[in-house]
Amino acid sequence: MKAVIMAGGAGSRLRPLTCNLPKPMARLCGRPIIEYILELLSKNQITEGILTLQYLPQTIISHFEKEEYAGIKLIFCEEEIPLGTAGSVKNALWEIREPVLVISGDAMCDFPLVKAMEAHKKSGADVTIVTARVEDPREYGLVITDKEGRITGFIEKPSYSQAVSELANTGIYILSPSAVHMIPEREKYDFASQLFPKMLEKGMRLQSCTLEGYWCDIGDLKMYKQCQRDMLAGKVNCFIPGKRDSEGNIFAEKRPAGEYEIIPPVYFGEGVHIGEKSVIGPYTVLDQGAAICTGATAGSSVLLPRAILGERAGILDSVLCAGASVKSKATLLEGCAVGENAVIGSRAVVQTNVRIWKDAVVEDAEVVCEHITEKGKAANGFDEEGIRGEVGVELTPELAVKAGCAIGTLAKGKTVGIACNETRCSSVLKSAMIAGIRSTGANVMDFGCVFRSMFSFAMGYNALTVGSYIVSGEECAIRLVSGSGLPATRKMEREIEILLSRGEFSRCGRNGFGDLMDMSGIGVMYITELLRLAPEGLSGMSLNIACTNKAVQRIASDILTKLGCELGDGPTFILSDDGTWLCATQGNVSLNRYRTVAAYGLSLFEEGKDIAVENDFPQTLELLAQKYGQKVYRYLICPADNCDEQSRRLAAAQPFVRDGLMLLILLLDRMKKKNLTVEQLDCLLPDLEVEEKIVSVDVNPAKILNDLSQLPIRKQAAGEGVLVEDSKGIVHLRSLKRGKGIKIFAQAASSETAKELCADFTKILGGLLDNEHNKG
Repeated sequence: MKAVIMAGGAGSRLRPLTCNLPKPMARLCGRPIIEYILELLSKNQITEGILTLQYLPQTIISHFEKEEYAGIKLIFCEEEIPLGTAGSVKNALWEIREPVLVISGDAMCDFPLVKAMEAHKKSGADVTIVTARVEDPREYGLVITDKEGRITGFIEKPSYSQAVSELANTGIYILSPSAVHMIPEREKYDFASQLFPKMLEKGMRLQSCTLEGYWCDIGDLKMYKQCQRDMLAGKVNCFIPGKRDSEGNIFAEKRPAGEYEIIPPVYFGEGVHIGEKSVIGPYTVLDQGAAICTGATAGSSVLLPRAILGERAGILDSVLCAGASVKSKATLLEGCAVGENAVIGSRAVVQTNVRIWKDAVVEDAEVVCEHITEKGKAANGFDEEGIRGEVGVELTPELAVKAGCAIGTLAKGKTVGIACNETRCSSVLKSAMIAGIRSTGANVMDFGCVFRSMFSFAMGYNALTVGSYIVSGEECAIRLVSGSGLPATRKMEREIEILLSRGEFSRCGRNGFGDLMDMSGIGVMYITELLRLAPEGLSGMSLNIACTNKAVQRIASDILTKLGCELGDGPTFILSDDGTWLCATQGNVSLNRYRTVAAYGLSLFEEGKDIAVENDFPQTLELLAQKYGQKVYRYLICPADNCDEQSRRLAAAQPFVRDGLMLLILLLDRMKKKNLTVEQLDCLLPDLEVEEKIVSVDVNPAKILNDLSQLPIRKQAAGEGVLVEDSKGIVHLRSLKRGKGIKIFAQAASSETAKELCADFTKILGGLLDNEHNKG
């Protein structure tokens, strides 16, 4: 009989162990799971195995490069798209004339499968399902049978009140051709939820064969560790490389030299190093090349190849993936997992059940309470958009509650403003954050579901200094803001990150929870403010408004109509979805988001006033300001201190720079008073176009920017990053918040030249990166 081994699983619940490893290649006591399964098949007269592959298939193909193992000829069948359990098997069987055995490549068992084959032949069943008796039926898909073992139904992970069977479906099947022919081709199809119920409906014979022996579905890290404990305890009939001593310890080679304590049973792989006065066990697995340093303690844990536990460090009931390092005196509490090549700093503490992804770095003495899913950064770290991630993965309601607790703690009794965009997801996360904020005793002003520029207005109107805006789309972000909706300082972000990491939140008694104020009527005040910006109205003007956000479009249209403006003809003004910026077009002339601000900024300069803009804003304004003897203030995206305090005070008084609707009314008011068109506004501005690009970096971006000083170019500090003068124009370069990239902001007299300048500096940065890689 041939077998189909399902080996395409990504093993998402086993991460970070499976971040770059297919689940069947996860190691148990020194060997991949799939090797144990193939040896089991060989013992049970299987001579040909078809492996269905999808996630990282080349890893398995390379491991079995001879296309044979334990006397079984191996055939690899890769799936281009996920086909489900049954669809995957159908895809692997080009033709079938006799029964075939199906088994998972990522579950451990020692069943006498020959008995199931014999039972299948004897019963004449269309399908035989190998079942096992389990103590807790709530964790398994159960099979219901009659007294002859014929299957009459299925129950998926029932409560005890529904559990009328103790027989679990092990995922090991023997399929007759009649069953395989019922599976549709090239279509996602499942055994348990689709094929088997359909067969029962048609009156086909499904038979249960209950076998005695060991079976473990390695579905998560808890079962991954438990399976190896069972192997060490001798509960699994399988070959483990090495010799077992009288105490139950297994040594792949001779016992490592040194004075240390072993609490059996423990598995020692090849090349393991054990330091003096260390304590290992019980049920610890030390895979090939793992190291336990002097005075360290490892209990009930798995250290995969080349993992190292530093001097006097401690690990309990956890997993260190290949090449992971735990430095001296660090502690990993129960249920932790540290990904491949990740580093846990000296004296750091990783709290219970925390997972650290591959290549991540935990700083010395850091206390980690949340998963770290990115190199060097926690899932709760700030990037350009705030705390960002995929909903249900990085961003969860649980994290939102904790973020609220951290913001409330930071607020220290002040009122916090909060709002979100108009999606169900962001609304739920907002509610979770509100609960967290109020639990610290801080009060909350909830502005409801509004677009971002309205929230910024609300923050300024109510004189709030701390707020959060939640936005969801393909990804979700929790944004932290300061007064008037301006970007939070690095000090604020850092304090939030530390609070989230340590879980050190303010708490209060039952009478101390903060108040919740419903401020969803803020839209009325916002509309009043917009109307005030054109006191003489806009009668006689005609234009078009475009915006993909219906809420922004509706308010803009209503305001313009109330001001006497006609809609449907003339220039077109385009508002961003979040209401923060404005563009304009008329004929062949277009004003981008920066030129519209500059067009109104010109009127301020004429009145003898200064302007404040974000640090990334093009140099257009300086060229205009010089003409009138005025000054351009720039506030930083994420200042480390109060160095831009004066700029922020002025920016708070000039919300139109960050509010496209306010800018629209102000600009139209000026155009009416001065009798200007969009074309004439464009003529008043210097020729300056921009081109932006982000270059990814995998080294310290500060080093790359510093290396620019070695080149024959004129550069100067720009508050954030550097400003480079080139014969073609000006380039602003700055690091992204998480250090994963450098933003190039090229400015030139024409868009073509700006693109050339951007390409030039992309090439320059690429060269500097290559130099750093060559040094490494």
